[in-house]
Amino acid sequence: MNHSIKNKPVVNLGKIVPAILLLMIFSLVIDNSFKIISPDLVEYFGVSASTVSWQVTLAGLVIGIGAVVYSSLSDSISIRNLLTVGILLICVGSLLGYVTHTNYWLIVFSRIIQAAGLGATETLYLVFITKYASEAEQKKYMGFSTSSFQLATVIGTLTGGFVATYLEWQNLFLIPLLSLLLLPSILKHLPKEENKKNNLDFIGLFFVALIATSIMLYMSSFHWGLFILFIVSVIVFLLYISKNKNAFITIDFFKNKQFLFALLVAFVINTLYSAYALNTLSFLLTSVYDIHLDKVSLMFIPACLLAAFVGALSGKIGKYLNSKQCVYLAFSIIVISLLLGAFFIKASIAVFVISLILFSCSFALLYAPLIDISLRNVPAEKSGTALGFYNLCLNIAMSVGFSYSALLIDKKDLQFGFLRFVTDEPTALNYSSIIIILAAIAAVSIVLFWFLLGRKIDKRTPQN
Repeated sequence: MNHSIKNKPVVNLGKIVPAILLLMIFSLVIDNSFKIISPDLVEYFGVSASTVSWQVTLAGLVIGIGAVVYSSLSDSISIRNLLTVGILLICVGSLLGYVTHTNYWLIVFSRIIQAAGLGATETLYLVFITKYASEAEQKKYMGFSTSSFQLATVIGTLTGGFVATYLEWQNLFLIPLLSLLLLPSILKHLPKEENKKNNLDFIGLFFVALIATSIMLYMSSFHWGLFILFIVSVIVFLLYISKNKNAFITIDFFKNKQFLFALLVAFVINTLYSAYALNTLSFLLTSVYDIHLDKVSLMFIPACLLAAFVGALSGKIGKYLNSKQCVYLAFSIIVISLLLGAFFIKASIAVFVISLILFSCSFALLYAPLIDISLRNVPAEKSGTALGFYNLCLNIAMSVGFSYSALLIDKKDLQFGFLRFVTDEPTALNYSSIIIILAAIAAVSIVLFWFLLGRKIDKRTPQN
């Protein structure tokens, strides 16, 4: 995919970048606000946490696939038109969700439509910057994107927590309608590019969706038939991309062992972020400490702000620690933050404030080094495609993490006997056991990284 174009039309970056960036932040806020309200949805609809997780996991899957679709379409359809379609999909899905909020499965359908629009904003912001900004400006505007993610996480969790506590949760569907206010600026300042023919790989994307859906369903029920469907889908997908030269990603990427192994490690560890921070923690605090979601959302403020600070310092950190050292450090702190929550579950809410800060900062530290390791042997001209697929897998990983954590939350009798020295209270013991499982997954990630990558990476290689 090539985003460079000849005879670029003159655009006023000072006017249009803030509009697109604000739309991207707004979209991330919307998505994050629906993640934290899961406990309220369980109570409102009288369904299990696993069932409620579908409004998050399917939306996350659609956003991930949508990012690839919009990025591919941007070579043939103007960003102006694609963003317009994205805003309209956001508003249609939101209106439908508000009107049909008494039916859970219509809520899920509405969130899918909404997510089809949300997937446009972050990807098209990056595409716009690479098309129209100079190299010197690109670094600055890309940095805005990274900081915006943490900012949107804070605003989204606060919005979801406070709306669910002081208003009715369904009012969250009205907030996305504000995106219409940005449409006039986008239509006025974005250039009208000429449309070109583009053959989007719908078959390849269908197989990716099938792979992701089957593994999420398996994580929700552990039915072997779904696991067989997952394996068959992977085999068919690999056969398809090995035969089709026009596939959105080629088989060469999977012949690159370092890229493939880094993708596997990144997938496993990133399931934990949504499993712990975005799902288990809200259920734990509302059940064990009997606090409302507005208080839960406030806990994300220091965590996300400090994580943004760590992300901003990643360049300086790279001068002292190479990528391999950063990965080991981040993985170790993730395990420590989880064990802190598991062993001191009844001590104080402050324990979980500290745990969340350590947890979030670790992922901020981890992102760049893992990408550096995964792309190290990828040709420069293919790095964009590799990065797009990498981020798609991270979106799928987040959805998978939400699914399996919801399944663990539903198992009310999940109580490890060796943790009884921590607490005898059944609910607290249940969540302590869940966090121990998450810590075990983090430990497995360390072993996977060491076995597949860590032993073979030159310690002297600096972080890029």
